[in-house]
Amino acid sequence: MMLLEEIMDDLQDLSSSELEEVHRVIKSYKGSLMKTEEGWNLHYYGRFIGIDQDENGREFMRLGAFNENTYGVTQGGALYTFADVSIGKAILTNYLKDGEKVFTLEMKMNFIKGGTGEKLYAKTNFLHKGSTTIVAQCNIEDENEILIAHALATFYIVKPKK
Repeated sequence: MMLLEEIMDDLQDLSSSELEEVHRVIKSYKGSLMKTEEGWNLHYYGRFIGIDQDENGREFMRLGAFNENTYGVTQGGALYTFADVSIGKAILTNYLKDGEKVFTLEMKMNFIKGGTGEKLYAKTNFLHKGSTTIVAQCNIEDENEILIAHALATFYIVKPKK
């Protein structure tokens, strides 16, 4: 049996909500989410765990079975990735010059409250911008602006080779 036939066979018994999840995964894989006018496109893992941006460029993370833990709240690793991606995008958008790259050196995360609802939002604030490092913090809040998690991170700027 060809792979496509196997997949079609697997889809036959899924519920409507399960098919919606399969469709979300396919869209994430194809990269149809989070494309900006500048051409920036989030990596697959970020798209897979629900990270996206609204029409104003504000990052949010959709919540669902794909990023929740055993207790029905947002899994800590998903929150960590959300903060890392949000700070990284803010650096890419606001500070990097042509040819520069940015990498996470370290990040500390405080988990304050379980993330629930439909979406969580990230708010990034820069504390230091040096020639090779940037220190930033990111608050992750729910739809009612209640603090869910706080991250403090240092990022390393790699200059292009001359």
